[in-house]
Amino acid sequence: MSAEQQVVQRARKAFHSGRAKPLQFRVHQLKCLRHFIRERQADITAALKKDLNKTEQATLLYELLSLEGEISLAVDRLAEWAAPRPVEKNLLTLFDQVFIQPEPLGVVLIIGAWNYPWTLTLQPLIGAIAAGVYAFSQTYCL
Repeated sequence: MSAEQQVVQRARKAFHSGRAKPLQFRVHQLKCLRHFIRERQADITAALKKDLNKTEQATLLYELLSLEGEISLAVDRLAEWAAPRPVEKNLLTLFDQVFIQPEPLGVVLIIGAWNYPWTLTLQPLIGAIAAGVYAFSQTYCL
């Protein structure tokens, strides 16, 4: 079994454990991600300057502030997004409770891009955490 297959198997096993399903766990993970970004802001800025010659202002504006906004939105609205939504009843379901219940479905792979490595990798990760799925990422390389 290849290393990639082992990673996917571990992620699937972790997903089936149900650990990431509770909303409180997801909110905690999102807040930890926000803390990490804030704590490592200087390191992120320095790395993007070195690798892509991005200015501090460009890094803050195009990479980090958008992530802060995404995390805040997910934390604020997660309960609403995960709540059951009623659907219209028909003759067959007239006496039933019918609703759509959002549920986590599994494991996702996030392939980031080289030009905005933080934003284009972590924004999908924020969505994955909010959805309760397990995710792993890889930066795009030819």
